[in-house]
Amino acid sequence: MVLPTVTIEDVRRIGLPPGVVSLQPDSGRVAINLPVNLVATAGQVTRTVDILGFPVTIRATPVSYRWDTGDGAVVGPTADPGAPWPALTVTHTYTRPGDYAITLTTTYTAEYSVADLGFQPIAGTVGIASAGDPVTALAGTTVLTS
Repeated sequence: MVLPTVTIEDVRRIGLPPGVVSLQPDSGRVAINLPVNLVATAGQVTRTVDILGFPVTIRATPVSYRWDTGDGAVVGPTADPGAPWPALTVTHTYTRPGDYAITLTTTYTAEYSVADLGFQPIAGTVGIASAGDPVTALAGTTVLTS
């Protein structure tokens, strides 16, 4: 009996969800020259499909994150998905006012199991880009009050 094998192209065709971008502050508006906290949310994904009459389970795990901040800068790739405030482990600072779109690319590794016979690694990775999340960088004026 010949069991099916699964390639990274098969995983790409089956599809994986994009990670979700969270910004802090989360209003969609940020101040220039102050760091914006970037956080990615992506979890392990399991898909079960039938290949050549065999049940095949594919398990994909996020391993890196890359943010295109829309202003020409790129943060990552990094294994760190970022963390909520006050951690600030992944940040970006906009230096010019404007409207930008942040795109997160989550890279997954994968493994598969045919008929529950144990998981085997799949060579390669799959990068899944999110839709751009809009952010407006604003210039401000500092005012001291007593």
